[in-house]
Amino acid sequence: MFCGRCSMPWTLAASLPQRGSGMTRRIPIVPRAVSVPSTEEALKVLEARRIARGLGPLLYERKQRYRKRLDTRFSRLLGAFPTIRDLTTEKREPIRQLAASGARMLGPLTPDEVDHLAADLHAEAPWMCEVSNFIMLRLRANVAAGETGLLLPPVLLVGDPGCGKSEYARRIAEIAGVPLRRIDVGSGAAGFRISGLEKGWSSAAPGIPVETVITTQVANPLFVVDEIDKAGMLKGDRSAGTSVTVSLLEMLEPATAAKFECPAYRLPFDMSRLVWILTANDLDSVPVPIRDRCRVFRVPHPRPGDLLSVFDRLTGDIGDRDLVSDARATLETSLSSAVMSLRRLRAFIAAVRAFPSKPRFH
Repeated sequence: MFCGRCSMPWTLAASLPQRGSGMTRRIPIVPRAVSVPSTEEALKVLEARRIARGLGPLLYERKQRYRKRLDTRFSRLLGAFPTIRDLTTEKREPIRQLAASGARMLGPLTPDEVDHLAADLHAEAPWMCEVSNFIMLRLRANVAAGETGLLLPPVLLVGDPGCGKSEYARRIAEIAGVPLRRIDVGSGAAGFRISGLEKGWSSAAPGIPVETVITTQVANPLFVVDEIDKAGMLKGDRSAGTSVTVSLLEMLEPATAAKFECPAYRLPFDMSRLVWILTANDLDSVPVPIRDRCRVFRVPHPRPGDLLSVFDRLTGDIGDRDLVSDARATLETSLSSAVMSLRRLRAFIAAVRAFPSKPRFH
């Protein structure tokens, strides 16, 4: 079928070939040297091997000699990253696994899977066909070049409140099967939540992007930054807006993202494959450096037909079809005389769902 807004042929997901399983790629994120075990972990392995051979546990003096040798060797291997040895085992182990195995690259692996993703997005949000078309063409080009998975340049969605920008970003992550995190720029500490807080502070911690890659072991999580146009209008801390902008620029610029140094761990992380979806109500209020690094899309309001399609999709599982039919008729009447946001439509659908649970009196 053809989209009325962009005249792009779209094939319904149901008619596409089934998704394949494919092989998941792994991407180096932190230096391989970080994968070495701690001295105590190495001693435990050494002692376990001795016991398995019937040699018994290490005596104290020999264990001390081994400990000294291992300390020297590991210090040499970790010479460029001394702070990694100060981490607790709980914090260090996932980083060590990341260094040893790399992070998974999730998302579509074949042209068919790319088409499934784009068709699903278009079916759920046809008024965003320009964005869905961009994603489809970009991912097809990636697959043709051997770059599989959800790999996109930063995207900025600009439109009035309630037109479905954040929901669309969420669905990209869900359909592609990648982790999703939201970052609130309304917080005065938003810059630190992106870049992290350096070692030496009592609350030193990695930023949300680094933390997400470590905990999920995924190279390309999707991050939604809502209302980025408010980054320069934060109250209180005069540097807050600048902090958000500077921290984001490090992540949005491929060259700096590929060599991002986490201030909490003092380790370089390759953050160049993160997917960034930013939303804004007013393009003119978005800091120019951020705007220049994003692919900008103007998001229109959903048309009445779009909203009716969303209603049909989200009420398809309601058993009382008479109720749904009456609600749809009410919605059609409302849409003929007034503009409705996607947010209001969802509230209306929630009311329809709640109605059957109310007691009925005869």
